[in-house]
Amino acid sequence: MNDVKTMTDTKIEQDTKKRKPPRAGMGRPPGALNKQTKEIKEMLMQSLNDAGGADYFRQLAETNSSAYASLLGKIIPAEVKNQITGADGGPVQHSIKVKFD
Repeated sequence: MNDVKTMTDTKIEQDTKKRKPPRAGMGRPPGALNKQTKEIKEMLMQSLNDAGGADYFRQLAETNSSAYASLLGKIIPAEVKNQITGADGGPVQHSIKVKFD
């Protein structure tokens, strides 16, 4: 008679299962910025415009080339990653040939 589950046994088993909250997994979509990051980027863009935009970067390249190079190093990898594609926008195809003489 121990093999037969009673109504209370079934109810206990259901209550002990781990439940997920109703909105579990509903976070920000990939690539979405949080509120502070978005606001900081907007403030930086505004300050760049106030400082002269491209003219400011030209002056920075002449007066503080290490800071300018650092900025380029942070921007260029992201740009290159987004621009390199193979034929018809597909993945880059490559092959390696090894020749032994």
